[in-house]
Amino acid sequence: MKRTYDTINYEWLFKPTGDPFADAGGYALNEYSKLFQDLDILEIIMKATDIYVDRWKAKINPYFLNSKITQPAFDTKQKKAETQKYFLSLITEQASHEEGFCRISGQKTNLFPACRDNSVLSGSGKFVNFHSSFQNGIMLSKEMIIRLYFLPLASEYLQDKIAVVHSNNVQIANFFSTACCKRNIESVANNISEGILRSASHSPGTALFRYIDNLLLDIEKYSDEKNYSITLYHFTNFGASPEVKIYTLPFEAFSFYRITKKAQYKQEWNSFVASYYIADKDHKKAKYDERNHTFTCENNKETTVIQEDDFKYWSNRIYNNLINNLSILPYLLKRSLKYKLNFELIKYYEINIRKMKKETISKIEQMADFILASNDEQGIKKAIKKLDGVKNSYLLRRFVLKDIVAKYYNEGNKEAIVTIEDYTGYLFPDTDSWKETRDVLLIAIYQKLHEKNLYIETDLPEEDNTDDNIEL
Repeated sequence: MKRTYDTINYEWLFKPTGDPFADAGGYALNEYSKLFQDLDILEIIMKATDIYVDRWKAKINPYFLNSKITQPAFDTKQKKAETQKYFLSLITEQASHEEGFCRISGQKTNLFPACRDNSVLSGSGKFVNFHSSFQNGIMLSKEMIIRLYFLPLASEYLQDKIAVVHSNNVQIANFFSTACCKRNIESVANNISEGILRSASHSPGTALFRYIDNLLLDIEKYSDEKNYSITLYHFTNFGASPEVKIYTLPFEAFSFYRITKKAQYKQEWNSFVASYYIADKDHKKAKYDERNHTFTCENNKETTVIQEDDFKYWSNRIYNNLINNLSILPYLLKRSLKYKLNFELIKYYEINIRKMKKETISKIEQMADFILASNDEQGIKKAIKKLDGVKNSYLLRRFVLKDIVAKYYNEGNKEAIVTIEDYTGYLFPDTDSWKETRDVLLIAIYQKLHEKNLYIETDLPEEDNTDDNIEL
């Protein structure tokens, strides 16, 4: 980029700020400007304007309401002329301004009003009571306003709103915005760009995980830091009801999801997740086919087969629960009735996301081993049925004491299988942990049976008794 204007702080056109919209716009500007290294910032702005006006027919209302581009009273030529006039006055600081600290970058510089016509979710200049000190808008540096102008190139339509992805890791945040910008550039080059990019996903939760799938293909290129969190901002600045909904996958869940992609877990995890996709409106009667890893939908005597490349964009209960920090353990238990799930993955989930102590899960495994070793098939079936019928802490305590501790002692073992420390500190540290302990114990029993290629008919109900079905 040519540095024609000495009024611009070029470092702040690209420097990370922590603001998701300014950062996304800055990453897009950085990528887009690589195509025009012989042009200055105003000329690059006008190149983007050509896309917005000529290719997208000025339909950027979800970002900028009543802007120079979206103004219906302006024809194509005037939209461009007014945009150029505004940004020239901004860059040369001829526009009205005041000195202060930018609300996004924190830099002390000349500030300009940022309202709904040149920024997102910032309020309207007509309602000065919305802003502190009765200002006309959020007061930003010209560099931040320029960055926000490139936000449409760094985001995409998801359902009826715009999706912007951000992260506490700069490289990851850059990855998503740059990827969107590259797709836009490619569409323009191929003469197929007709508007804002559209996501194939049917929900923000699924979209976030599909973005992460793309990221994980290149994750080793980025920082070795493990505490990544990723956030999707789902917003619109259009009309009388601007709003934003925020979906965050915390670093614990992100780390867990990375683990599920390892070779020893991937196939089992993918089949588990696939069984909890929520069919879209066109395939309401679709059912998951475990053997073929597809969905089948019968309608008017016709059978439609939906492949993973299509159903992976549907809303998914497992993803939704992970994003909302809700337990997926009931789903894992239901899955374990019939199918193998590597218990090491269950352990990782419990320890790192549910915060179960390592000593607790180790003791649960030991109890599961004893139940299988000390019982014949009928005894195992009886133990499973009894455990499944446990509905409170008292009944689980009685099961542990009578069916495990007492039985272990009566078999002549010298050391206790459950000590007082185990009992009070790990198995029943509080009155609310009993259900988690019971479910993990049941899962451990089922998975150990799967490992031994043993199947025991238990006559337990298979209905989904989870209460956390949230659809995003």
